[in-house]
Amino acid sequence: MTAPAAPRTVDVALGVLQRADEYDLDEGPRWEDLDLSRLSFEGRDLTASAFSGCDLTGVDLDGVPARRLDVTECVIEAVSPAMLDAPDSRWVRSAVTRSRIGAATLHGSTWDQVTVIGCKVGFLNLRGARLTDVRFVDCVLDDLDLMGAALERVAFEGCTTRMLTAHNSRLTDVDLRGLEFHGIDAAAGLAGATITEQQLTDLAPLLAAEAGVEVASD
Repeated sequence: MTAPAAPRTVDVALGVLQRADEYDLDEGPRWEDLDLSRLSFEGRDLTASAFSGCDLTGVDLDGVPARRLDVTECVIEAVSPAMLDAPDSRWVRSAVTRSRIGAATLHGSTWDQVTVIGCKVGFLNLRGARLTDVRFVDCVLDDLDLMGAALERVAFEGCTTRMLTAHNSRLTDVDLRGLEFHGIDAAAGLAGATITEQQLTDLAPLLAAEAGVEVASD
């Protein structure tokens, strides 16, 4: 069996950054080559805003409206919002690491060459999203919703999810061998993915039910 094509991710290398302060937050809606670490965007509206080449370590984005947010070549580390509200956002050549997020509302978003490492997300809403060249490494994604999403060259390594929603998803070169999932709503949505023999065994009852096959015990 041919292995799926691996994600073409990049190592994010930030350039020389200027340290920002609270006053620099008023200079939006675009921020470029800034060290914004540990600053708070509480009470601000980041709709259609953009970060490019920025260090976003420990920033406070809890509940901040961020529809159509654009994040390019940024490092996002140790953020812990109860709610990350960024539908229709765009994430390019960036890394998200060591973060704990209660709910990430990212439906309709676009991800290109993104790495997510060591994160815990209670509910990751990627309905209708498009992910290309994305790696999830050592992540706990309690509920992963990929309904209607399109994934190409996406890999999960050492990850777990309690419930995987894959109805009407479109998968190409998606490697699920490193994703331990305890429940799935529609096994047919995994067409185009690579799984292990053990995962296939675990999915067998659901696949039979979806195909209308009745399995009788001997």
